[in-house]
Amino acid sequence: MESRALTLAGLRPALGRTWLIALFGIAYLISQVTILLIARPLGGALLDLQCFGFTAAKYVAVFRDWEASGAMAAYRAHFVLDDVHWVWYAAFFTVLLCRLFERHRIPHRFDWLLVLPLASGLLDCYENHLQHVFLAAPDYATIVDPLPLLSTLASDAKWLLAAVYVLLSVALIARGSPGTAVD
Repeated sequence: MESRALTLAGLRPALGRTWLIALFGIAYLISQVTILLIARPLGGALLDLQCFGFTAAKYVAVFRDWEASGAMAAYRAHFVLDDVHWVWYAAFFTVLLCRLFERHRIPHRFDWLLVLPLASGLLDCYENHLQHVFLAAPDYATIVDPLPLLSTLASDAKWLLAAVYVLLSVALIARGSPGTAVD
């Protein structure tokens, strides 16, 4: 008898439970809204820095602008939640995709897609780690090339993976009734 309990195929039905989707969905939503409220003083500069902050010069310039405007406190404060935020969205989209894959009988050869939320979360965790390094020394002495490049590449890869699994989730939800795919 084959044991599938610890495989993605075996875990899909167990992880796609309504209560898990609700639990992680609520945690993700609360965390996301709170982070947005905390980071509001940073405006679009935060996303710009995440996606296009390839050099130490850009990071230092943005950080100094935030210091001058008083927004740096918001940037530092947002990490209280952002450091664990990846857990909530990775868990939410994993359990949601498990439910949707089961509902639509997506063949198990596509189960590798279920790890995309975790992969994006780990990239987010790495990105945040580098941000803490950037904030660790006076006058931002720890912001040295190529660390901003690594941070930005991690962030861009995170956003790319997130776009894939969010669009996949939306497509499967919009699909409505279960499909007929089998292994």
